[in-house]
Amino acid sequence: MPGIKHLVECHCYLKIFEKSEKKINHKFPVYSKLDKNNNIEPKLVKCNNCDSLHYVHDVCSSELRPGKEDIETILTIEEIMMMLPEKINKVLNANRADIADFEHALDIVENEEWGSTIVVKRSIVNEVENIKVLQINSETKIKLFNKEIKSTIIL
Repeated sequence: MPGIKHLVECHCYLKIFEKSEKKINHKFPVYSKLDKNNNIEPKLVKCNNCDSLHYVHDVCSSELRPGKEDIETILTIEEIMMMLPEKINKVLNANRADIADFEHALDIVENEEWGSTIVVKRSIVNEVENIKVLQINSETKIKLFNKEIKSTIIL
């Protein structure tokens, strides 16, 4: 079954907002698998800022599981890398991908969803979003390409 990358909100905030008047909670990416009814398969994840444990049960929705930050049963990037082909690991590492991207890549490889893509970098230049995309065509064939998404950014 395919999955979805989405953001989950934590109770923490980034250090750069420490002195600002309005505190903005940190959001971090999560890759979730979908079941046959297109519902999220619940799972535990750690915040990439404060290591708080979240129980993800719906798109963009989680519940904190306090006191369990030292749980060791959640897969790490290093463990996922052992299950991925070298070329994919190199691209994801070079682009400082987060664990959600590694999980997405593993899902593509395990389910042989060849031709699937992962956005590994994003940047905005003059209100135009530019992305770098990793396309996984097989265990040994990948393609990297840039794409410009012409859309007006409204703040």
